[in-house]
Amino acid sequence: MSEQEPQPEIPQVPQTPLTFLLISGRRRTMNFAPEYTIGRVKELIWNAWPEDWKDDRPPAPSYLRILYLGKMLQDDETLNRLKLPTTLSTLTPTIVHLSIRPYAPPNEQDGFKKKRGRGRSGDSMSIPCSNHPSPHTALSKALVLSVDPSEMKKQRRAVLDAAGV
Repeated sequence: MSEQEPQPEIPQVPQTPLTFLLISGRRRTMNFAPEYTIGRVKELIWNAWPEDWKDDRPPAPSYLRILYLGKMLQDDETLNRLKLPTTLSTLTPTIVHLSIRPYAPPNEQDGFKKKRGRGRSGDSMSIPCSNHPSPHTALSKALVLSVDPSEMKKQRRAVLDAAGV
């Protein structure tokens, strides 16, 4: 018989192995391309949701939260940018926590985006101006500088009198 021709080697692609740990203790390991964003990873997890996790499956990928080293990862971050270990061979996967929101995530009009508008005119919240410190700020500075209790009382009274309180 003829000698077997050598097969061309298939180039290996770097992968980032991640083990997802649910609060229930269930685990699943998956490999991802390092350039994938966290948002894409969530979509892939959701699309390949294990049959035995069926009772935990959220209605959409946006309900998933991935936590790594105590930090909630944002959808636009890439695995590369997070400096997660990447390998060509089998490597011990990085463990991340997978949390499922019990409610829909906030959209652009409410939630986190809304907080940026505080302190503008017409808003009920006001932010103290650094040029006009509150009497409490002046009082706390005076109290910190003074050690003698009788002196502290005098300084406190002077600050409160100056503030008209």
